[in-house]
Amino acid sequence: MVKKVLVFIVLILPFYLLAQNNSGKTLAEYLAIYEKLHAQPELSGQEKNTATFLRKCLQEWGYQITDSLGFYSFAAVLKNGKGPTIMYRTDMDALPVKEQTQLPFSSSVVANKDGVDVPVMHACGHDVHMVTWLAVADYFAHHPKEWKGTLVLLAQSAEEIGQGARKAIAQPNFNQLPQPNYQIAMHNNADLTVGQVGFCDGYAMAAVDMMNIIIHGKGGHGAVPQNTIDPIVLAAQFVTEIQTIVSRNLPPIEAAVVTVGAIHGGTIGNVIPNQVELKLTIRSFSPQARQLILDRLKTIGDGLASAAGLPQSLWPEYQLLDMSIAPVFNDSQMGKRVAASLKKKYGEKAIVSVDPVMIGEDFGMYRTDPNIPSYLLWMGTLTPASQQKYTAQNQKFPSLHSPNFAPDYQESLPQSIQMMTTALQALFTSH
Repeated sequence: MVKKVLVFIVLILPFYLLAQNNSGKTLAEYLAIYEKLHAQPELSGQEKNTATFLRKCLQEWGYQITDSLGFYSFAAVLKNGKGPTIMYRTDMDALPVKEQTQLPFSSSVVANKDGVDVPVMHACGHDVHMVTWLAVADYFAHHPKEWKGTLVLLAQSAEEIGQGARKAIAQPNFNQLPQPNYQIAMHNNADLTVGQVGFCDGYAMAAVDMMNIIIHGKGGHGAVPQNTIDPIVLAAQFVTEIQTIVSRNLPPIEAAVVTVGAIHGGTIGNVIPNQVELKLTIRSFSPQARQLILDRLKTIGDGLASAAGLPQSLWPEYQLLDMSIAPVFNDSQMGKRVAASLKKKYGEKAIVSVDPVMIGEDFGMYRTDPNIPSYLLWMGTLTPASQQKYTAQNQKFPSLHSPNFAPDYQESLPQSIQMMTTALQALFTSH
């Protein structure tokens, strides 16, 4: 019992002190904000109400707002003397997923996406990200004696579709923001316990490319295939052959993924069509691996078309969609500085080494200058009690993007707020 009381005091005391200082919010208020944001999610590029709420809070605390960063993205800048400049990003958008958590504040929102009404849910935890970000902003606004430097807070739209960071960087107003010495972000992690922070130096999250490939042929009657060049057969050969790119063209220690997620071709069983369309996702870490994959896709496709007797004018069309995102690359020295600070304050068990993942995250797009250290931290979201419950049921905790994803927010939010505050303080004292 004594241990539980001490843990509670450690978590609640900073929020109590914050609330006594001007207009800082309490932990209870932040938990209520989380429930509100979770219940009122907005799709990528539609985050008007979310952005308005966040912007209003930051303006009240003295941040200078920079709008027109694409979609509903905006930045908030707070200058507090001479010191490092830190850019801290949060994402705001939700997913077209129907929530099944049965929480009392579950989302029942339906929004229009591409002309179709779809359910909407914060199934990736961006509500956790925003509340953590907002509370950190609150702390630094009301504790100017605790830090020196410039804090650039970026609220970003459209992370889930890989377009938010790309659009923000392309805007003239983005170049008017203070140049950061460090860039940082967080992502909640369903595999880590509350109070754990995951570190992965180097390539941590994959570059993502989406590609459509049109396989041409010569259509005709299904009963006389000798008079045709069957694009369905060519597509089948192509899908099988490209599986060797990762296994036989990349070094065994180089991770990559090539997935064909959709095939569209033909209308009826006795007609050979003129073409088949494939939809691919390509995941890689290094620029060299990415380029090799793209080159091999074309070489294999062209070779199969040529061997089938198609003229060059009917060789495959390769359409790399304008939504590619860069990998997340974590600077090891920056990671060591943050980890040392967290370890000193929260103990050895707070620091966890995690493996790279093939999930994409457009935070990597902000690394336009490799000389500016960047780091994305993973924050634990599950209590030991929840872990034991799922283990006893021989189940895994619902993953990100699951309709059942529901982090233990009452425990994880205080921890993530404290740890991100500590991380930024460590960086502000680095110069």
